[in-house]
Amino acid sequence: MHKMSSLKSLLVLPFLLVVSLSAAAEKPLVLFDDGHAQTAGNADWVITGAFSDFADVFKTLGCEVRASKHLTAEDIKGARILVLPEPNSPYTVEEENAIVQFVEQGGGLYAISDHMNSDRNGDGIDSVGVLNRFLPKLGLQIDQRFFSEAPTAGKINPTPLTEGVKSVGIWGGSTVKCLSKEGVAHITVSAKNGGGAFIATNVVGSKGGKVVAMADSSSYDDGTGDPHDKLYNGFSKPGFNHDILARNSAAWLLEKISATPQERLSRLMDDVSAANEGLAKGSNNDLLMHLESCEGSIDRLVSENPDLAEEIRARASNDKAFSGIMKAVNSRGAFEKVHGN
Repeated sequence: MHKMSSLKSLLVLPFLLVVSLSAAAEKPLVLFDDGHAQTAGNADWVITGAFSDFADVFKTLGCEVRASKHLTAEDIKGARILVLPEPNSPYTVEEENAIVQFVEQGGGLYAISDHMNSDRNGDGIDSVGVLNRFLPKLGLQIDQRFFSEAPTAGKINPTPLTEGVKSVGIWGGSTVKCLSKEGVAHITVSAKNGGGAFIATNVVGSKGGKVVAMADSSSYDDGTGDPHDKLYNGFSKPGFNHDILARNSAAWLLEKISATPQERLSRLMDDVSAANEGLAKGSNNDLLMHLESCEGSIDRLVSENPDLAEEIRARASNDKAFSGIMKAVNSRGAFEKVHGN
């Protein structure tokens, strides 16, 4: 009888191990960038320092959290969310492309900057400049501003991100601009400071990737880290709800978008029309980046769903903005017809 019990135990152990490993593998992976001067100067925006409470938010939502020095396609493979906490040195072109493609393929991105002229490591570029090299491709842009406003004196719009949020503050930060029609300004600042978004989101590309952007790192500073730095606890500061905002926004990133290809196409086409209208008023490199990204997403969407080409043809008959996209679609159709693909 004892031998039989031992045998059963031996048989059960591998099963429990497989179940345990399977459960661990199912945890969404969140990667925090800590390879781009996140600890330069007075900063300590790492998961073992002043952003440890923010990292814990993802853990409480069932995620595995890791730090990563590099963000190439190979480095971020398998991740569900990327967090870019005030990068003070630029990403390589390879990393920028990998980040954009990651979101366009359905990944989540949390981008946090500081104010303009906040070059902490003296390399000639600050977090605003670093993020604006590619963030406009994802429909958002960090404004060139530097101000404090605590509490913010704009609006707290009723959205999933602001549920339970009564007050937030900016201590030397900036704002976010929505380039995409699908972008949402959840909380705004006063008109005297530009009226922009304290925090904004957008849904991106053909797969419905998600982006959250905010322009003040001090709001998520939990006051821990290098004792030689001047750190402050903004994350759980009495009278403010940054901890609730962090949890709501992290939960929003983890939720999958349930949109059909037709719905994604419609929203992307609306963005193309709006971007062209904006560019007709004057040159704007950020808006141009956004436009080109939308056109690329439409091209990929139609490539994967050829039946959508008819919707673009119908739109192109009334809107010249789609003539170039239509030519690309027609060219691919002719190529596939000749080659039998």
